[in-house]
Amino acid sequence: MPSLVEKLLRPERTPPAPVHVDLGPVLLVGTATWFVALLVTGVLAALGATGWTPAVVCAAGVVIGLGGVVWARLHPTTPPAQTTTSENPPLP
Repeated sequence: MPSLVEKLLRPERTPPAPVHVDLGPVLLVGTATWFVALLVTGVLAALGATGWTPAVVCAAGVVIGLGGVVWARLHPTTPPAQTTTSENPPLP
């Protein structure tokens, strides 16, 4: 059995279980935000208040976001089967 000093110097920590998150809604909100920014910067550029560079950046954000949405639909996250052990009893 390790001494108290060894336990304090080298604590044993078990990492938490990974959290499974559905990225589809997150990516949709982000893409919608880029789209709104694209509309705003497009109007500002059309009125001459700013250049077209911000609108191009927002358009790139929309394209990348749509790619992320497609990827999230093709790669759904399904949590692994719940296994119960004596260390990890099932949650109520």
